[in-house]
Amino acid sequence: MDNKSVILPVWLDRIIFDDFEAIYEPRPMEVVYNPDQPYEFIKLYLGTYFPRSFAEAYGIITSLMTNDKYKQSLYNLQEINVLDFCCGTGGEIIGLLVALSENLPNLKRVNINAYDANPDAIRFLYHLTDSIEKVPEFRLEIHINPQCIYIESEQEIQDIINMSNMQYHYIMSFKAINEFVQRGTFNDGNPYELIVSYFSPLLNTNGVFIISDVTTKVDSGTLFYPQMMNSGINGFLKGSQQYKSIVPNVCYHFENQCSGCYMQDIFHLSHRKINNDRSKIAYRIICYKSFAHEVMAGYTPKTCRAINSLADKNTPYDLWH
Repeated sequence: MDNKSVILPVWLDRIIFDDFEAIYEPRPMEVVYNPDQPYEFIKLYLGTYFPRSFAEAYGIITSLMTNDKYKQSLYNLQEINVLDFCCGTGGEIIGLLVALSENLPNLKRVNINAYDANPDAIRFLYHLTDSIEKVPEFRLEIHINPQCIYIESEQEIQDIINMSNMQYHYIMSFKAINEFVQRGTFNDGNPYELIVSYFSPLLNTNGVFIISDVTTKVDSGTLFYPQMMNSGINGFLKGSQQYKSIVPNVCYHFENQCSGCYMQDIFHLSHRKINNDRSKIAYRIICYKSFAHEVMAGYTPKTCRAINSLADKNTPYDLWH
């Protein structure tokens, strides 16, 4: 597997389609809002959108590991901590785990705190990780604490922060913050900025926060989610002065002058139900500023729409070349 074209591992394909009877059936309009979807819908989600999230996380982490300075910062660890905000059925968690197991030979145990509003998705995730641990091809111990929590205001996010008693090597939120935008959960303000501001202090000194989302328009207006995401994250980074982007490369160099440009990356996924399924997302990775300087030393900036309005929207994700 390369980082942009991913084949679902045979053992994982078997677990989700045989053991859990997952169904592949894209329904883009029905996955816009997930907390109250019924049990049968979770099977459809597991067969259609879980593999896409797996491919995205696997691809992002695999690419990140090609940065030698970043990989060396984790290489001798035997235990890693993960927090996933709005985890769903956990595709990004499993993609992360597989990428870590391939790149970190000393790693033995991964501790995961996973939060989602859908109780059936949480239940699936618990049983799924139990099944994965029993697969001979999978070598890591998974210690997962999946919790159902419905976010109606900033207070519930604060509750998650208060429950967290560790520093994380990975904090993730995949294709979820757009739902808070749609519902107007946080009234005024930018939900990306708010969520990043709450969770970033939980990062380990060499931890990374991966924020990913869809690339569609916000409601029926002219603004796209990647623009809102970049605007919110850049606003947080300017205000805090403690953190910086490392992905995309250009954001490390130009985030202070960018008002929120459009970007996207495309991942291709194959499994028994579909060949070359496509998933388009936009994502940022942030970390503490001192670690960002260490990781990005020697990398020259690429072009992007913040400095050239005609730049290709995919260029920022040609990470380290």
